[in-house]
Amino acid sequence: MTATGGAALGAAFLAACGGSDSGGSSSSSSKESSSAVVKPEDTSRDAKRGGILKDRNTADPPTYDAHNPIAPLNFPARHVYSTLIAAKPGHLGPEKFELQGDLAESWEQSPDGLTVTLKLRQGVKWHNKAPINGRDFTAEDATASWNRYAAKGALRGLVANSVNPQAPVLSFNVTDARTVQIKLKEPLVYALSLFAAYGSFTGNIVFMPKETDNGWDPRGDMIGTGPFFLSNVTPSVSQTVKRNDAYWDKDFAYVDQIDYPVILETAQVAAQLKAGNIHHWTNSGGGGSPPAEILLDIKRDQPKLDLYASDFSPSRNVLSFGLTPNSEGKSPFMDERVRQALSMSWDRGTFVDVFYNVSNFEKAGIPIESRWSTALYADWTGWWLDPQGKDFGPNAKYFKHDPAEGKKLMAAAGFPNGITATSHYVTGTQLDIRRFAEPLDSMTKDVGINAKVESIDYATDYIPKYRDANGQYEGWAYHTVSGTTPARISPVSALTSEYWSKSGVTFRGFSASGKNDKSGDPQVDGLIEKMRLEKDTEKRRGLVQDLQRYLGKAMYGLIMPGGASGVSLAWPALRNYNVYRSAASAASTHYKVWLDTTKPPFTSA
Repeated sequence: MTATGGAALGAAFLAACGGSDSGGSSSSSSKESSSAVVKPEDTSRDAKRGGILKDRNTADPPTYDAHNPIAPLNFPARHVYSTLIAAKPGHLGPEKFELQGDLAESWEQSPDGLTVTLKLRQGVKWHNKAPINGRDFTAEDATASWNRYAAKGALRGLVANSVNPQAPVLSFNVTDARTVQIKLKEPLVYALSLFAAYGSFTGNIVFMPKETDNGWDPRGDMIGTGPFFLSNVTPSVSQTVKRNDAYWDKDFAYVDQIDYPVILETAQVAAQLKAGNIHHWTNSGGGGSPPAEILLDIKRDQPKLDLYASDFSPSRNVLSFGLTPNSEGKSPFMDERVRQALSMSWDRGTFVDVFYNVSNFEKAGIPIESRWSTALYADWTGWWLDPQGKDFGPNAKYFKHDPAEGKKLMAAAGFPNGITATSHYVTGTQLDIRRFAEPLDSMTKDVGINAKVESIDYATDYIPKYRDANGQYEGWAYHTVSGTTPARISPVSALTSEYWSKSGVTFRGFSASGKNDKSGDPQVDGLIEKMRLEKDTEKRRGLVQDLQRYLGKAMYGLIMPGGASGVSLAWPALRNYNVYRSAASAASTHYKVWLDTTKPPFTSA
């Protein structure tokens, strides 16, 4: 991977991934791989309770306090804690971005859109762990949880008006034992979704006992009302959750227990999967996803594993430009042409082909859908605008791999001999960013932008100094967007969180003024403020697509080049796998999933 230049780098990628133009090890068993693709089957009618599902984690979370930035390391949190509403998973198909009840069993919004009234589910109990001891969930818990979130929540600035005068929620009150009433500053189109569950719960408004911080410390333990409870933690070794038999949805969990051994290295995960010590490896587009280039090799080495086609999933890591002046007294990324040049250095087609193993999957008879992300993540079907399509308009050229034009832009910006800038990213195993950042940084050399890598310490520096720092650094940084939660709520939320100057820590930090004042761009702010309140779906869709076109030229920030559908691997014993699907939860791997011990890896048949 020391090659430079788009074409040479692409060849290096293919060599590193075990493939070539004439086919490689990943495509050597095309017929076998194609015939092995399993169609998901809903076997709920045959489900049996019991057994231990073997999952995995990548490291210990810095804290178990789910109101703090815990992604991507606290995977069990999504099972332990509850939210008022939940994202509804797709059934035998992709999710449709619908909502369903969780702690709230029903809700309604006033005609003016300024009041949301929710009815709390009755009979909900906390996990039976001291000092809460399985008591009933009450309205007092709801109020205490909201107040704590508004004071400490990772994304409170996007939600709580008491923190940010631009945020939508004016008040959260319990009017009686069953009723929560939420008052909004404006009729925000995705207001309900703010109270749903996404990802690994960073930024989500999760509900904790009223004793939190006053008799119970959530930093070292979790007590919730979810389908599983945290039963054991061995630091740097494993986490274990067990089924909560008091959970209101009796059919959510069939397995007795889920084990999360901490396994860092890809080779170790592959070995444990092939040995049956891990029951699945799911392609979800996140840091815990398997590298697509090795999946067919794993299937070849362990043919008893089932191979499933997975839904389209992009990488949700982003690149944000720094505004801090360099040694010459100004950030070169204040100039739109430099940002455009960097975008044009990226060979998006090669990147997606290699990192999502597109060519080799297709050679193996597995149809793959690939897309390039714009300023909007490419999985927002119907809202995302294809930069390779005719509808994007003239700004589509800035997504094309065109180093020659990129060099012209650099020269026009006053940098005919190029620049050197710092590229910041976590190089440890906690975040799967390095393998993306290294090749992309190599591509930037083609337009005269030379990257000087500075490693970020995940535990101490990553969140405050880069991810949530509004571009206050030199060069650029690769990072997530607060656990990706805002990007999964709605397409409007995704654009608001990153590009609205009033969005707080998730704002990219850019400025159209030419100064490092984080003032944003008035045209961007205007479009966002319209789409946030536009009730007509088609008009809102038009605004979302107009903003993508505009940002295609402004290039205030980049998302990883794109993504593709792919494959996941699971042992045959894991039934109902991939039946319920959601990119924002563990639906495909845990919801109504059960273990059939008559099948591998429990038997040799």
